[in-house]
Amino acid sequence: MPPTTRRIPRPTAQRLSLYSRELQVLIGQGRETLSSRELGEKLGVSSAQVRKDLSWIGQSRQTHEAGRSGIGYDCGALYESIRRVVGTNRRWATALVGVGNIGRALLGYGGFVDEGFPIVAVLDCDERLAGKRIGGFVVDPMSSLRKVVQKHHVTIGILAVPRSSAQIVAKQLCDAGIQGILNFAPMKISVSEGVSVANIDLSVALEQLSLDISLDSKRRPSGEDKE
Repeated sequence: MPPTTRRIPRPTAQRLSLYSRELQVLIGQGRETLSSRELGEKLGVSSAQVRKDLSWIGQSRQTHEAGRSGIGYDCGALYESIRRVVGTNRRWATALVGVGNIGRALLGYGGFVDEGFPIVAVLDCDERLAGKRIGGFVVDPMSSLRKVVQKHHVTIGILAVPRSSAQIVAKQLCDAGIQGILNFAPMKISVSEGVSVANIDLSVALEQLSLDISLDSKRRPSGEDKE
């Protein structure tokens, strides 16, 4: 991420990514300009919040805020500005560790390349899988991790291993020089200083949905389901 005068708060960074995705769709539809109100309505946030979020763009020395009074934001310029700030204008070589059900599903997703996160190597803790071709990749053993990271200039590691081995593999990734880990293991992992972690716990997400549905059901009037 390009240097800014202050670190962008995580919630703001997450919204910037959502703005970028929405702008990409609009540009594909031929849209040229967009107001903060329209962008906010599409994502369920206020126009004031949109303007506040986009004000962080102007703090980057490599970009600018692409808004014009009375006209709105130039979609193309704003999209490129956000991409430069969040770093998606670059290519981030990614290694996947774990070729179980989740790992194989991730290999089947073709969007990583388009989004700037190409998977360049696949590894697994099970040495019996070493040398086998899965999802178009030849699986490397974990003993080759450091060599793989250096060869492919890997920056991000996707952790798709069982809970029992997640912390051990996370340490191996850190020791190999990985700078960021996308963690699909259902546990919090400890990493070296300077290594970023994003946790994706599918079970927690589903439990949150079940809680929301249960609460909505309790709030619903008793006769609402009756015809």
